[in-house]
Amino acid sequence: MKAISAKNLSKAYWFYEKEAGLSGSVKALFRGKKVFVEAVREIDLDIEIGEVMGFIGPNGAGKTTTLKMLSGILHPTNGEVKVMGYLPFRREKCFLKRSLL
Repeated sequence: MKAISAKNLSKAYWFYEKEAGLSGSVKALFRGKKVFVEAVREIDLDIEIGEVMGFIGPNGAGKTTTLKMLSGILHPTNGEVKVMGYLPFRREKCFLKRSLL
């Protein structure tokens, strides 16, 4: 059994872009430009039980977002993830009681 398995794991956010200042805020209410940002793009990951791994990378690379998806705090936009055979974002009691340490 794999401790963590992720296939094509992705997370995208969207927000409305606005110009600076009060006038930019007012304009954004009526004509906001929707902007999409990919925080994590198609991660494939297989970690066996007892295996140790680390995430390294520059700021904004998606390390924290990936860990939040693996813990169930965030729901992935695309792909699938299983931790100890559970879907973490379902927050099942059996999953929450298990310790990965």
